[in-house]
Amino acid sequence: MKSVIKTIVFSLLLSLALVSCKDEGSVQTYFVEHQDLPDYKQMDLSANLMDFSSAELSAEEKETIQSLKKISFTGYRATGDETEYKQELEKAKRVFKNEKYNELMDFSMGGMKIKVNSIGTDDAVDEILVLMSSQKTGFGVARIIGDDINPEKVMMMINNMQKVDVDNSQLKSIMNFFN
Repeated sequence: MKSVIKTIVFSLLLSLALVSCKDEGSVQTYFVEHQDLPDYKQMDLSANLMDFSSAELSAEEKETIQSLKKISFTGYRATGDETEYKQELEKAKRVFKNEKYNELMDFSMGGMKIKVNSIGTDDAVDEILVLMSSQKTGFGVARIIGDDINPEKVMMMINNMQKVDVDNSQLKSIMNFFN
């Protein structure tokens, strides 16, 4: 009888621990909850996707590239139903309101709204979240994971992307999803 009670108590404690560890507002939870939905596209990209060998990069840019590990992406294709689009976008925005994410910037570019948040200190970020949204095409959430990423250096590197050869096969599937 004692062993049955111990088993039940242990099971309840384990269940409580697992439930309390789940972070409803995390980007990981958001990705998992939306991975199999029909209007969503999900993809993990290796940081090796871009070939920087032909680019003349500074030591800082090389260091920035080495700090990037993985990019995860999930996108929602707008189907024309404005109410559904707004509901789905609001779910994505909730992730960006999580207390553990710091807002870096919020801006618009070419009809697209872009929000960038991070986890870490100003010069040593371990995760960058980007929300890009356009009512016309849909929205996407990108999660960039790395070690001590310097956001300022990442922005400088993005400005130099014209020099880089990109493996378009994975990026094409994302772009085709939104068309």
